[in-house]
Amino acid sequence: IGPQLDGIGARGPERLCEDILDPNRNVDAHFHLHTLTLKDGSTLSGFLKAEAGQVLILADAAGQEHRISKIDLSKDTTTPMSLMPPVFGQTLDEKSFINLLGYLINEKAGK
Repeated sequence: IGPQLDGIGARGPERLCEDILDPNRNVDAHFHLHTLTLKDGSTLSGFLKAEAGQVLILADAAGQEHRISKIDLSKDTTTPMSLMPPVFGQTLDEKSFINLLGYLINEKAGK
């Protein structure tokens, strides 16, 4: 399990349902969406996983990590939105949704 899921089962089933069905309602500050604009005009979006000296480590929606030198950064815009697509919960059938909840809740116990 990745660090982004550590302790997720401790949220309980009600909060997990909310997080899946309405991911932008209550986004933890650590998971706010960062849009980085680089000096060359390109942009990257994701959540800031870490800051190591002069390097930012950004994880995008596909789980890819990007290492960006602060020297190359022009602007960092943060919004209290989740990387999870707002329709993700609606793409799962009932059985898959229940299985996902069970998996996440069991992560609390480290199973």
